[in-house]
Amino acid sequence: MKVVWRCMPRSGWAGVAGEGTAMKDVTLRQLEYFTAIAEAGSITEAARKCHVTQAGMSMALKELEAALGVQLAIRRRSKGVHLTPVGRALATRARVLLRDTQRLLHSVGDATTGFVGTFTVGCFSTLSTQVLPVVAEYFARTHPRVALEIVEGDGLDIQERMLSGQVDACFVLGTQRHPEVETVVLRELPYLVVMSSEHPLADRDAVSVRDLDGYPAALLNVEPASYANEAMLRRFGLDPQVAYRSASVPTVREIVGRNLAWSLLLETVPASPGGRPLRFLPTVEDMGGNALNLAFPRMARPTGLAAELLRFSRSSFAAPGAAGAPPSTTGAGWASGQPSGGAAVGSPAGRPLAWAPPQPHPEGDPC
Repeated sequence: MKVVWRCMPRSGWAGVAGEGTAMKDVTLRQLEYFTAIAEAGSITEAARKCHVTQAGMSMALKELEAALGVQLAIRRRSKGVHLTPVGRALATRARVLLRDTQRLLHSVGDATTGFVGTFTVGCFSTLSTQVLPVVAEYFARTHPRVALEIVEGDGLDIQERMLSGQVDACFVLGTQRHPEVETVVLRELPYLVVMSSEHPLADRDAVSVRDLDGYPAALLNVEPASYANEAMLRRFGLDPQVAYRSASVPTVREIVGRNLAWSLLLETVPASPGGRPLRFLPTVEDMGGNALNLAFPRMARPTGLAAELLRFSRSSFAAPGAAGAPPSTTGAGWASGQPSGGAAVGSPAGRPLAWAPPQPHPEGDPC
């Protein structure tokens, strides 16, 4: 199906289609390719991502510029493509138009043949191992005709991409909420002290922050936790002995699992990535916490897929006993059905993974 967008003269698109411009055809495909160029900053890279030839991508850009009668991009052989001010304005509006068109097609598919199409879900990187695999499994098993695309990154950046039409919905922490999005709180997440099962304090039911004095810590080095956690610990009387910092939650867990340090995290899992048992202890002091939120663009009418994601998330990530939560949940982790015991080498949720040693090359070492 070819969808054509008519560029009308005197339409209010100042600087994009000037007054007196003859009405010409602009296709959604041209706009799709143009936004790909805008995001990649390179015709070659945009062509690769869209699975078309570089010549085809260049032709689409030239035809779009000819239809609008303006220059949208400056090509520099060694430095890629830079958008003109008019090009940047068009890219922003084109993303919204493409998103709305996708939603229109989704709504038709939802009403006639069930969920179908592409659905892009974003997630704050430190939440991704707990959230995205659960969502991916649900859509793969329940809605196999939906192509689920995953975007991970900084919480505010993910929401900005959602507002620009690149992401349909995203999971973020409550403290990261963008003022222009709507959020639904799925689960409150208290701060927990995590340590190896071999740590001297691991046999306690709860731990005081002051009891951690003298023990090395491994703290998460990603916003908003980078300095907030350290400042919070100091408010409760502990000047943490920070031995390790990492932007990766799995790395922090593995350091803790090897009994090199303790840490302060929100999400619980039965074991480190290497299969070493972990203990998650509440603190005697009320240190507060954060919340898992599902965010949507404000004022945008949710698609059937977005509503389905919200329904599933409420049932899977809600705290036990909360409204919308499943009748029972097991063990560590937020989603129902995750194992509660420790595990051998496996996924972050404790599911065992097969590992095969590398086989020798039939003709010897190729290197």
